[in-house]
Amino acid sequence: MTLPKNTPTDFCKAFVQRELESYQGEQSIWMSYWPILERMIERAEELKRPFSELIDRFGYADKFEGYPPENSYIWLILEHIWFSADFSKNDVMKARSEFKELNDLGEDIVELASELASKLRKRAELFETSGFSKPEYQFIDGLFDMASEGNYLYESHVSEKLKSLTYQYDLKYWPSLADLVSAIGQFEEAQPYPTHCQFPEHVINGRQSDFKDYVIAFDEKFDEINDLPTNFRFSNEAMADIINVVLDLPDIKIATGEAIRVIRNRYSNKAR
Repeated sequence: MTLPKNTPTDFCKAFVQRELESYQGEQSIWMSYWPILERMIERAEELKRPFSELIDRFGYADKFEGYPPENSYIWLILEHIWFSADFSKNDVMKARSEFKELNDLGEDIVELASELASKLRKRAELFETSGFSKPEYQFIDGLFDMASEGNYLYESHVSEKLKSLTYQYDLKYWPSLADLVSAIGQFEEAQPYPTHCQFPEHVINGRQSDFKDYVIAFDEKFDEINDLPTNFRFSNEAMADIINVVLDLPDIKIATGEAIRVIRNRYSNKAR
């Protein structure tokens, strides 16, 4: 399919249409993004500014013409636009909630591991002083066997080697259960905070906004190591047009070029 090169809008609209049709082919893919592509096609006139900025910068570059990487930039940026629906307010809120849950779980694991290790040590002391006893042949390989039940690779490649070591070294050479559990807590406490595959840290930790996080995440993709052209930015007005179409914002929450300018000025230094 030869794309029309009479105007940037016609070219980009046809480009998006072709991509949508390829997604809807025999093996359907990216179905959750179909409504975004359809909206970009239906409201192409509202995207005249970003489409013009793309063509002004990269020319009428079709991925099926010319040579990489120049012939792929428009395709990748248009793709970035419809995939940016993932930067919506609801998605950011979900990521923030999951971030908090992950950190809370990490703190719980540290606390529970410490508590369990303490109880295991108390039990060991009682075995030494109370007259009660347990079999001394309970080596650590039994613990690994239980934890790896159903793991074919462990059973085939590790189990016998571990057992051979337990036959050679008695209990004093191995960590106690209390030490193992305590190490789980120490290991968890030493872990850095988790990072998100899409949202930078200052988005995850930032305040709630209708599209602030979208702008930050969208722009920073052009600074990362990927196939997008380095340091590209849409103008403030074009960025507002993209947000209004992709996020389908209501009139009362519509993005403006001035709002994008304020966001970029306020957070550009924090992002670097």
